[in-house]
Amino acid sequence: MSLDHPTEERLLHDLRGYFGYADDQVEFIWSDTEGVHEVALFTYNPRHTHRFLFHKSSGSTRIQALQSLLDYIQTHRDRELSYTIQWRVAGELEFHTSYFSAGNILMALDKFFAGRDPHTVQVFSVMLNPMS
Repeated sequence: MSLDHPTEERLLHDLRGYFGYADDQVEFIWSDTEGVHEVALFTYNPRHTHRFLFHKSSGSTRIQALQSLLDYIQTHRDRELSYTIQWRVAGELEFHTSYFSAGNILMALDKFFAGRDPHTVQVFSVMLNPMS
């Protein structure tokens, strides 16, 4: 296998390895529309048993979409702002804290709410974390 021509399997392995999570804690959701392949990477947090969108990428092939996702992780993620969202499941008392990297507060909330009914959770605060 050449490093210049990564396979889909190799890219998926590299993406899973970045997080150090078990395979069941990282989920790839695909959509294909008019020749554009989009992959959404969700991570599952066993502490509060919810999954959250980490990032979406697209390309004209599945390999390009995965490579774009890996490039984001390796280079662009550290350039984004860090947000803390405090929330709870509607009707429950326990509060949760989750962290998101995003370009702005609305993007952080989009990642938080991706794939879920907004009526099932209550957000209490969204804070921009200080830069170190």
